[in-house]
Amino acid sequence: MAFPYGKIMCPVDFTENSLVALDRAAEIARHFGAKLILVHAVPLVAQVGNFPMPASVYAEQEKTAKARLAEIAGQKLGDLGYESIVFIGDVVGGILQAVVQFKPDLLVMATHGRGAVAHFFLGSVAEAVVRKAECPVLTVRNPGPASHSAKG
Repeated sequence: MAFPYGKIMCPVDFTENSLVALDRAAEIARHFGAKLILVHAVPLVAQVGNFPMPASVYAEQEKTAKARLAEIAGQKLGDLGYESIVFIGDVVGGILQAVVQFKPDLLVMATHGRGAVAHFFLGSVAEAVVRKAECPVLTVRNPGPASHSAKG
């Protein structure tokens, strides 16, 4: 790990939470003059019976994801240097593969704040990445409107 950070990775799943995490990653990158690496994983869809999903479905999703990453980078990153990559398959596996490939100094990612029952059944991408990543991980939770106190 280099400090100050020279390379910061941020997984983006296009949710509001991941865009808030990208904003934080961009702030840190600007502060340190770091390069950003945007990562998106297109999850595999379960196949029906013995019929696998056509490869064209994933190729189209990959193309769409790359275009969205470029659009978001244009809106949020300004003159920051960045690179983006899209993986097809397991989300946690894709993020961890990107960590191995790019060797970031810091990984900044969103948590989605699921409840206990949903967390039990669905697991947590952020938790799995925190446990397995070979670099420091900063998790960012979007507090959302429910967390703000009402003023009256």
